[in-house]
Amino acid sequence: MAKRVIMFRGWDAEGRKGWVYGDLVHNKKVNKTEPYLTDRLMVGGYEVVPESVGQFTGLYDFDNKPIFEGDLIYTRFDDKKPFGSVEYHSDGYFFINDGSPFDNHSTLGKMLRHNVDGRYAELKVKGTTYDIRTEQKK
Repeated sequence: MAKRVIMFRGWDAEGRKGWVYGDLVHNKKVNKTEPYLTDRLMVGGYEVVPESVGQFTGLYDFDNKPIFEGDLIYTRFDDKKPFGSVEYHSDGYFFINDGSPFDNHSTLGKMLRHNVDGRYAELKVKGTTYDIRTEQKK
C-alpha cells in the first residue's frame, strides 16, 4: 500500500516563523484572564492563524514546490494572473476560478496535462489566498 503524506501549513500567529509545516492540532490555550481557556490551532508545534491553514494536496508544481490548499496557481502560459486557488472539496482538490459556477470547477487531475516525475509541468505556485487577504488589510 502506498503511503501518502498528510501535512498542513499555517502562518505563525506571532509572525516570527512565517509559514510552519507539520501536523494539525486543535487544543486549548490557557489565558491569565477570562476566558481562561480559548480554542487554538497549532501546526508543527506553533500556534497559527486559523484562516491560513491549508492541507498538502500530495502534488508538486513544476518547480517541485508542494501544492497546498489555499495556494494561488498560475499556468506557465500566464504568470501575471492567477488561474485559480486550490480549495478542498469532499471529492478532492479543486481549482476555484473567480466568478465561475461550481459545476465548471475541475479537479487538479483534470486540469493537468503533463505529469513528469510527479511534478505538474504546467502549474506554478505563486502565493496564497492568505497572502492576498493579509495585503488587503494593510
